[in-house]
Amino acid sequence: MSAFADQMLLRFLQDAFVSDFLTNKIGLPVIFSAAYDLTDLELQELTLASVDRKIFQSPTFESIRITGSHERITPSSERSQMERQMKRYGRLVWAEVQLDLSLATKVHATAMPIDSIRTAELIADLGGVASLADLRTKLLVRYAPSVVDGMFQALRITTIEDFKERMNLLVQLFFKPAPPFDPNDPKNARTFPVTVCVKFQADLNISDALQTAKLCRAVMEKETDFNPALDGAEVKSPYVVVTVYPDSLVKDNAIPGLTAAQIRAQVQSLFAAEGMVADFFVGA
Repeated sequence: MSAFADQMLLRFLQDAFVSDFLTNKIGLPVIFSAAYDLTDLELQELTLASVDRKIFQSPTFESIRITGSHERITPSSERSQMERQMKRYGRLVWAEVQLDLSLATKVHATAMPIDSIRTAELIADLGGVASLADLRTKLLVRYAPSVVDGMFQALRITTIEDFKERMNLLVQLFFKPAPPFDPNDPKNARTFPVTVCVKFQADLNISDALQTAKLCRAVMEKETDFNPALDGAEVKSPYVVVTVYPDSLVKDNAIPGLTAAQIRAQVQSLFAAEGMVADFFVGA
């Protein structure tokens, strides 16, 4: 481990290597999708704006949090809730290299703006009803049976008068199409921060590497206050953990029954399923 880690640490001293590693080896879309989830936005352009900070052998200590209650019987009975936090008393995790990045993007807002709102009495909009059974039949033309049944059950509708009193207002929202993407519109240019934590794994012990990566991310997330939403994107994690293996480890049957290509693909898929990244570095 020492020789591989030392060699990789020295490579990360070079700005050109860092830029190539992030942009070409890992891929900025992979990093972005591990950190953010876009709901009403579509990613159109993505570039590495800057590497704002580079830290080698970055430690994070887990804080110990204790919650409980304190009860006193005399002279009067009382109970109070207590919470204590002891910083730097818990587990220690390391990121061999920590890279604080700014990713420049151009996004297309796909949310459709409201065009108009229409309100009406629902029974009148249905063309009138003669009975509760007639009402249910006409509602089933518009809505799924589970919706109609849930409506009647939740509002305890047993008569037409119940329905008129509790559920007779129809509100319809009409939306305009989302505006087309304009790359020159300043509102579509947004910058997202991401911290990439690189860990080096000198052997092909996949279970240990995955456990170490997940523990590292969990402790670092726990010790960081971050906004779960940023500029229209949901923050999956402020930290993207990248585990780097030497590619020379990967040979046919290094994992019994798998070719070298299958090992690379399946290890990368395993880490991706956990929201992380695995890379096999050639030349180390």
